[in-house]
Amino acid sequence: MAVLAVVLIGGAAGGWLLLQQFSDGPGPPPDLSGKRPRLVRTPSATPAAEAVKLRPITGSQLCDAVPDALRKSLVTDGKYGGRDASTGAAAEDDKQASCGWRNSEMDVGGGVIGHRSLNISVEAKSSGTQNAIEYAKDRFERDKKTHDGRVNVRDGQRVDGRTSGSSFGETIKLEYGDASYSQSSIGHSGLSAEVYVRQGPWLIKVRYGGSNRSGRKYPSGDEVRAAAGKVAERITAEMAKDASKVKVGGPCGILSVADVQSAFFPAVTGPSVGDNDGRIKQTTCTWTIQEAVKHEPGQEYTARGGSLRVHVVDWGKDGSSGSDFQFGRDAKKYDRYRAKGGIGNSVSHTTYGPREELSGLGEKAFAVVSSTTRPGEQDKEPRQELLIKVLSGERTVEFTFGGTTAGGGIVEADDYEKPVFEPAVAKTAVTRLATTFVAGLK
Repeated sequence: MAVLAVVLIGGAAGGWLLLQQFSDGPGPPPDLSGKRPRLVRTPSATPAAEAVKLRPITGSQLCDAVPDALRKSLVTDGKYGGRDASTGAAAEDDKQASCGWRNSEMDVGGGVIGHRSLNISVEAKSSGTQNAIEYAKDRFERDKKTHDGRVNVRDGQRVDGRTSGSSFGETIKLEYGDASYSQSSIGHSGLSAEVYVRQGPWLIKVRYGGSNRSGRKYPSGDEVRAAAGKVAERITAEMAKDASKVKVGGPCGILSVADVQSAFFPAVTGPSVGDNDGRIKQTTCTWTIQEAVKHEPGQEYTARGGSLRVHVVDWGKDGSSGSDFQFGRDAKKYDRYRAKGGIGNSVSHTTYGPREELSGLGEKAFAVVSSTTRPGEQDKEPRQELLIKVLSGERTVEFTFGGTTAGGGIVEADDYEKPVFEPAVAKTAVTRLATTFVAGLK
């Protein structure tokens, strides 16, 4: 039970962690629990920057930009490893993607078994006063100063007077893109090197490393720098290409934005995509759903909406942990949670409604509604969520919607209603999408 849980959580979370590798990446999703957000817009004294059109990019495109022979020379195929690719739900002024491989049991030289990982992430964004190119220049220089400031190893000797803790080598200027440099480091996870590149509006980061078998306490990291540089060169060339239309492939391409909007309401963005092709192949697709509310500057308003998440797990043909076994185990799990009055601790507590068997979806399906509260925040509305789980051949598919389905608008309006979650409405919408999705699985 514990091992499988780690596999599932790791697959879903790996892509998000990769997208957070830049220091001031996007914050958490908006609070769609029904709490009234306040939006006050005031004129800016600084003129808006001229927009720079950002090309679309997916995590899969980044993966494909690394030749298979090069990737295998750095992170070989293995049972305990795999690929993660993530694509952020793109906005016109903010696009992100990442790709990574890891192998925890590979020969790292001399017959020694160790670990290796290769991670790539790209980001481009703008602010109210900086277009994407200006933002990238400013961000790149700020990050460079930060990395210069953490150097504590020169000529193989520690220069900060300490004998423990992570060690960082000097930054070395490179010739990729508009500006670039690399830095090696050694810590608990072994030896690694990072390459930072600015290519037009894009900030690119490549990190490669793993077990340290150099025999030196403060190695220079020249070999891992060179390896990361080979990857950075190819990613920089990919990001220098003209924009091309990106089609979402795989399971996440089954549902279109129009499909989700027709089941719920405008506006919908996404999907953000996470792929993991390790021992158990998984794909996660997430759409953000939030109704647009017409308002005047300074008006307080709320919007109904939430997020739709689809998680596909291909369990393979292993009878001991196959899809039917996993489906049945989850069904019993939710029955057990309900019988014991929910699960949680002093921070949060989740209760579950009765599990409902559904027909017409895959081989088996059920739905369950949960409600999460925070004991320390009695005045905050509970977070309600609908989960529909489907058994389809060797796969299980989870459809989850959390948020609100009705209400919203200008708070001071006479007809204003606080956003609420309606289980029946959510069930109708998610069941409709689940039917289309399962039918489209190959």
